[in-house]
Amino acid sequence: MATHIFGIRHHGPGSARHLVRALELVKPEIILLEGPPEAESILSWVTDPSMVPPVAILAYVPDNRHNAVFYPFTHYSPEWQAILYGLKNNIPVRFIDMPLVHKLAEKEQEIVPEKSEEEEPLEEILEVKDETEPDEEAATIRRNPISYLAEIAGFADAEEWWEQNFELSNEDPLLLFETVKNAMKALRETIPNIEEKIDLQREVFMRHAIQKAFNEMYGSIAVVCGAWHAPALEQTFKQKDEKELIKDLKKTKVECTWIPWTNDRLMSASGYGAGIVSPGYYDHQWLHPEDDGTLWMTKTAREFRNQKMDISSAHVIEAVRLCQSLTALRGLNKSGLKEAIEATQTVMCMGDYLPITLLNKGLIIGNKIGAIPDSSPQSPLQVDFEKQCKSLRLKSTEGETTLTLDLRKPLDLNKSIFLHRLMVLGVDWGKKDAVNSKGTFKEQWRLYWKPEMLIELIAKSAMGNSIEIAADFQLREIVEKETTLKAVAEWLELSIPAELSKATPVLLQKMDKLAAAASDIEMLITALFPLSEILKYGNVRQSDKEGVKDIFTSIFYRTLVGLPMGCVSINVEQATELSSHIKRLHKVILVLDEEDFTKEWHKTLRKLGTNDQIAPYISGVVQKIALESDIFAAEETAAAFSRALSIGTAIETSAQWLEGFLHDAATILLLDEQIWNIIYEWVALLDEQTFTDLLPILRRTFSAYASPEKDKLAQKVKRGPSSKSSQVKPAAINLDTDRAQQAIPVIEYLLGL
Repeated sequence: MATHIFGIRHHGPGSARHLVRALELVKPEIILLEGPPEAESILSWVTDPSMVPPVAILAYVPDNRHNAVFYPFTHYSPEWQAILYGLKNNIPVRFIDMPLVHKLAEKEQEIVPEKSEEEEPLEEILEVKDETEPDEEAATIRRNPISYLAEIAGFADAEEWWEQNFELSNEDPLLLFETVKNAMKALRETIPNIEEKIDLQREVFMRHAIQKAFNEMYGSIAVVCGAWHAPALEQTFKQKDEKELIKDLKKTKVECTWIPWTNDRLMSASGYGAGIVSPGYYDHQWLHPEDDGTLWMTKTAREFRNQKMDISSAHVIEAVRLCQSLTALRGLNKSGLKEAIEATQTVMCMGDYLPITLLNKGLIIGNKIGAIPDSSPQSPLQVDFEKQCKSLRLKSTEGETTLTLDLRKPLDLNKSIFLHRLMVLGVDWGKKDAVNSKGTFKEQWRLYWKPEMLIELIAKSAMGNSIEIAADFQLREIVEKETTLKAVAEWLELSIPAELSKATPVLLQKMDKLAAAASDIEMLITALFPLSEILKYGNVRQSDKEGVKDIFTSIFYRTLVGLPMGCVSINVEQATELSSHIKRLHKVILVLDEEDFTKEWHKTLRKLGTNDQIAPYISGVVQKIALESDIFAAEETAAAFSRALSIGTAIETSAQWLEGFLHDAATILLLDEQIWNIIYEWVALLDEQTFTDLLPILRRTFSAYASPEKDKLAQKVKRGPSSKSSQVKPAAINLDTDRAQQAIPVIEYLLGL
């Protein structure tokens, strides 16, 4: 009987080939892999034709689905190739790591999760630390022993050292694995206190699994594990000590399933401890092992051309030659990613590194996302998710994509409903963007899929077997706990386009209840917006308006009563925020076009426009709205301008008033000569220091204007004030002469005349 231990590091085409060759040489009767024993039952799907790496095993606690770990695989993962080898040759394959029933039970006790060590081949999981921490040097080596070995060998880049000495090596694979195992053994024996308790516990389970296979009379046993563990699996320990190490371990229930994975999540920069630098390059090396750089450079040129860069065939030829020359000068086995990038930068980018970043997504990382069989174990909610994605033609592609929807089309409307329901569930696959459209039927989304979103989806499985039922249940559960009108209003704004028939009435009732006790004017105004969405978009989304208008009316009139007092005694920041709500509410009233609402709103605006106590910024905003809506005549607005910009008004007050009025008011300045002259003369009367102090405010105001508008205003400034007088004729006054005569002696007395 023989036991062969193959210590691997991470995903790599060379590592995978070496392992397959080693397995062919030793011809194992059983393959033992470092991985969760709970996942053995789902390994049969690996050979399914519809299983397309990169994929990952997702293990989670059913009662706490956020307590989960991933085990990613891709084509060139050594573990994936070992599983394929075993299944295709009818060889038993077992996972022998510490069971997740213990690991995830320990994880639930922790507050802050930690990252796994870099050399681990499979998992990204919380590790349980011993009470005694190793010294700093030992901890550094333990986190990345390959870096330590590379430094000893004189390499600044650990990836380059590993790639040249293992990935691209042509040595006997059995000799290579033996060398790696001996190197790790030397590190573990030389550095004191380098082992961590969790490693020792895991190695106990691995040794027990090997012994079990030995007892079952398997003649040749192949063990594939993280390189760090390889030497420890050959050692023998006292049974008493091993039992002591793993006694009293906690347990929890664990379930496993397959999920699609992405290339960017395979990267070490993604936070996955066993990640790699370039999934795209490694994928190329796996598919084209004999490529001398020609095919890779051809792909590079094609990607640059897609990015509108001029790359000729001569660039490709010279880049390949330089890549091969660098390989020879450095005495390397074969050119690697470093040589390829340096040659690309020198020849195709003229020495500039910046264009290399254009290759990241499409080439160096790659745009791959895996697929799993429909028959693999999934929760009913996952099945419904996949079913709807197919029917709606939504693909969870890697990278960010833009989706524009026309809600008048049934398919686009259903896509919008689906994405909104996912947002309710906390699965933020899509995020809405602002749309430059006057219609109410257009939506624009940015879609960016991450595999972790499936955890969120699985976590909601207990809420229902379909996306609609789960979202409805989730929303009602949330609303029951909300205590502020603003929060309920925000959820209502999300629930309306999600068309959740059961949750929306609950939200409306809660909103009506909270609105009756609310006194915050901004909160009341904010609550009106989602209600207006139902009234405004009802025809597009066919939403139920029943009861919505009554609640809107109630909150609307409460808002009108409290608005004048809410605009008094507030600072500039508060005034700016409140004015944005006022402008948005004004637009809502215009769109709704309800006579009663419009009439009462105009009355309130007139009241605000004639109130000298409200914040000057809001006063300016109201004056502009009133002018555009014909609530005030041009003469009344000009009179308000004269008062706000008069000499007796504090300069800060005038500036705030002017900023509020001029925001998005370029058209008024260009067409209304009376207002233009008032502003022109006001600016002309400012002394140099005052003008300098006000310049940031004026600059901020005018910077929001479009370039053609600013050009026309500049030309108008050059021409100076128009011939039309800016003075406003005072309104006729009915003066009581007799009563005025009686006041003259009193005034003379007060003035000392």
